[in-house]
This record gives sequence, structure tokens and C-alpha cells, in this order.
Amino acid sequence: MTAPGLLAHQLDRYRVQALLGTGSFSAVYRAQHVHTGALVALKVLKRKLESTGDDTVVERFLREARSAATVGSEHIVHVVDAGRTNEGLTFLALEYLEGEGLDAIQERGPVPLPRAVDLGLQVLEGLAATHRAGIIHRDMKPANVFVVQRSGRDFVKLLDFGISKIHAEDVRALTMTGVAMGTPSFMAPEQFVDAKSVDERADLYSVAVMLFELLAGRKPLVSKSYAEAVMNARFEEPPALWTVAPAVSKAISDCVMKGLAKKKEQRWASATEFATALTSALNERTRQAAQRPLAPNAEQRTVLDAPPAPAWQAKTVLDGAPAPARPPLNEPTIPPEAAAFLRPIVPRWLLVAIALAVIGGLVAAFSQRSTPAPVPTPSPSKLEEDHAPPPEPVLKPVPLKPLKRR
Repeated sequence: MTAPGLLAHQLDRYRVQALLGTGSFSAVYRAQHVHTGALVALKVLKRKLESTGDDTVVERFLREARSAATVGSEHIVHVVDAGRTNEGLTFLALEYLEGEGLDAIQERGPVPLPRAVDLGLQVLEGLAATHRAGIIHRDMKPANVFVVQRSGRDFVKLLDFGISKIHAEDVRALTMTGVAMGTPSFMAPEQFVDAKSVDERADLYSVAVMLFELLAGRKPLVSKSYAEAVMNARFEEPPALWTVAPAVSKAISDCVMKGLAKKKEQRWASATEFATALTSALNERTRQAAQRPLAPNAEQRTVLDAPPAPAWQAKTVLDGAPAPARPPLNEPTIPPEAAAFLRPIVPRWLLVAIALAVIGGLVAAFSQRSTPAPVPTPSPSKLEEDHAPPPEPVLKPVPLKPLKRR
């Protein structure tokens, strides 16, 4: 029965509804339990692998169910059922999750530091429980980290323990010595040589690769072929994280780079140790960020990674101290270099006196230019007197003489 032929058919106690994805060994469907109505993710081993007659493939497929049951962590996907149908199809019924893989998140570019570290810490928490149960995942990669939403925050689920290494496995080992297993870009150097001899530090190397890619938007080592991946993993040193992701502090960069060490003895000894160092580095960065003034948001709380603001605009959330007084506007300043040059030569009082004298001179000159000169009143001259109009004649009375009669 081919994968499309399962749609709308019943597989054991599950009715298949939709195809969710396919891989090299299996296909995953959304299915519903015919009696309880519960939704599950039905993982079905491909028939062509079962037809080879190699029971090792089926045993490795069913190992995921045993691994999840042994760990019992909330960060491990729950396997609710497993079995084999009359038609010879082997299946696992996993809890149905709604979310997205970490690989889909990485495709959108670098992830902000707080979210990336939170995702990494949850992966390490799940691996810590896995390692305590004596299980090494050996295929940690973004596609096997599923992110769902719980109470408004990211919650990580680790998937696919199909090629995991169980320390307490039978004498008939499922992994042959000298065989490399995993995804090349995320495999530790020793994993290319002998997958059977790896320990939990191989998983921690894979987590460091994922954190590097989350923060930098690129893998620490880029390979175009399997042979190049082997050579790079064993001999090529990756760039320091802080050099390709400037927003990452050196403390956090050092945590990730230690996880990428070529020799497993130089890496973190456990997932718990890795998580503790990463948490300490993030807290130190947050503490240093809180000590510098940051621009407040609408709730008057400082925003991590906000651009620096003047001290009189800042108000931190740690101590609630009042902000410093705002400096006076337009305050003249002298560059330190100029001040250092002038100080031993010219006394300060003389500079003030010279400045006042120059300002007084400029004010006086401006006043003379702006005030018009008085126009003198002209005095009468002799020439003007000669041309003055003659005085009016004065009429004097003439005495009348009496008339003589003839």
C-alpha cells in the first residue's frame, strides 16, 4: 500500500485524514482514533524498507517508542501507541502537535537573542533527561525540534529517536562499529568515524551548531558535499560567533564555541553544565544592559537591546532611581583638546576679559551704524541777508493845505 493509498483509510484503530510529511524511512499522517476521536500523528514505516526482510530496520523504528517511554520528559514527544497491522505495516501513534519545526523558524533569518537562548535551553533540558535515561539521540537537528505554543510562549518537543543509541541495548547491537549516522551539518567530528562510540557530548555539539545558526543566520561550517563536511568537521575551525553576529556578547559566544570544540574532552561535559553556563552568560549580559541607560517603552520599562538614550531620558526597572536632571540647552562647550592647549597659556580671567571687550566693541560699532547722525540747522549768511525782501514802506500822513477861492 503506497502512502497516498492510506488517505481516508483505516489503519488499525486509526482513520487517516491527511499527509503531514515524509522522510527517508517513514511518512507521517494526521489520523483520528475511531473510538475515542483523539487526534494523533501516525508515523508509518515505508513498506519498501519492511520488504527487505531486515528486522533491524523495524527494530530501529520501534526504538523511538521505547526511548520516549523511558525518558518521560515533557520536552520529548509522547508515543501513545505502536504496533503492526495485518497488512504488515509498522506504525507509531504520536501525540498530535500544532506548531512548526525549528528549521522553519531558522529559514526566516536570525532569531533575537532571548528567544534563541530560550529555545536552546529547552532543547538542553530535554537532552538532559534523555541522557539521564542512558539514551543518546545522535540526530539532533532543527527538523527534529518542534516548537508549539503553551501559555503564549515557545515550548520545545524533541522528535525522532529512531537512530538513538541506548546504552543498555542488547548484545546484538543495531549499530555497527565504524558506521557514521546522523545529519552531516550537525554531526560531531567523532561521529563521522564511529557512531557507536559517541556519548552525550555529540548531542551537545549538535545543539551548539543549532544555536550558532539561530543567532548568526548561517551554519558555523558550510559544506557542499559529504566529503567536504567530513573534512570541515574534523579540521576546519569555525569563526567565533560574536564576529558574525555582533549583537551576541562574547560570554554567550564563548559558551557556543566551547560546544563546537573539535575534541569532545574540550566541550561541555553535560547538557546541564551547558545550560548553566548559557544562563549565566545571558544573565550577565542582561545585568550589564540594565546598568546602561536605555530608552523606555510605553510602560516606562527599559527595553533590552534598545539604542542608547541620554541619561535624562532613562529610567531603569531595577532600582527605580530618578533620572538625572536634564542638561541646559545650548550650553557652549570647548573641546577637551582645545581646553588642554589653551589652559597653560592664557588664564581664564583674561579670556573672559578679551571676550567682553570684543563683544563691547561689536555692540558699539553696531549702535553707531544703526543710529542716524543729527542734521545741523543752517545759520543765515550775508548772501542770504542781501537777498532778503525789502521792508514794506511806511505811509506817513501828508498835511492838507487849504484851497484858495478865486
